[in-house]
Amino acid sequence: MSESARQRSKLNVGAQVRVPKTAELVARRVRRAIVTGELQTGDSLPSEAQLIEDFQVSRPTIREAIRILESEGLISVSRGARGGARVAQPDSDMVARAAGVALQTRGATIQDVYEARMMIEPPAARLAAERRPAQAAAVLRAHMDREFELVDDGVAITQAIADFHRMLMEECGNVSLGILALGLKGVFERALQTSQSMRSPVSLPERQRQLRFGLKSHRKLVDLIEAGDGPGAQAHWQLHMENAGRVWLSDLGPRSVIEILE
Repeated sequence: MSESARQRSKLNVGAQVRVPKTAELVARRVRRAIVTGELQTGDSLPSEAQLIEDFQVSRPTIREAIRILESEGLISVSRGARGGARVAQPDSDMVARAAGVALQTRGATIQDVYEARMMIEPPAARLAAERRPAQAAAVLRAHMDREFELVDDGVAITQAIADFHRMLMEECGNVSLGILALGLKGVFERALQTSQSMRSPVSLPERQRQLRFGLKSHRKLVDLIEAGDGPGAQAHWQLHMENAGRVWLSDLGPRSVIEILE
């Protein structure tokens, strides 16, 4: 094979190159304006007629671009004579759904998910204590007070516990960890619910005692964060997650994520 042929082979010259549709290019331009802050949450997009004029494209192309952005959760569309498109805050459920589907299709197990949380949550607790102790503690303490009010409601308290884990990562001062928390929250919540349903029945007072014991650990974490004790917060949350994991992972065993989300 000649040198030029080898170079062409490396570049895969014969492969078909997909040219983006015009609607995708329009959606890309609007998407960039949203993510760069040129368009803010709540801003109205120009009218359909104005978009057609601005982009010099057809009405069907604009409508397809709008559908793309709506499916991504970047805009919301109200129909009717007074309707229109507005920039929307991306839906957290959309992040969670996408993560859940990705985990399912790759055969991830609940053990995989919990190991990931064990790697990122204790360091996140340390970040919260060292970067923004007052703000993080205030948000977490308000939620923790709500948790104690829900100990007699099995469904609500399970969701509240999952929310506490999510909020911890959101309040640590690292945006990327907050997005990871959104992605894992739905999986984690369903796993907790399944674990609860598989446990041996206990009396309501005993169940409340067990829940309060765990919630007191939440309170200790918030106290450590508020005190700015990063190493203490990390060590405490590491121990908390190890102990909690032994309990509910033993209930679930090697169940895969797809079984939890079905």
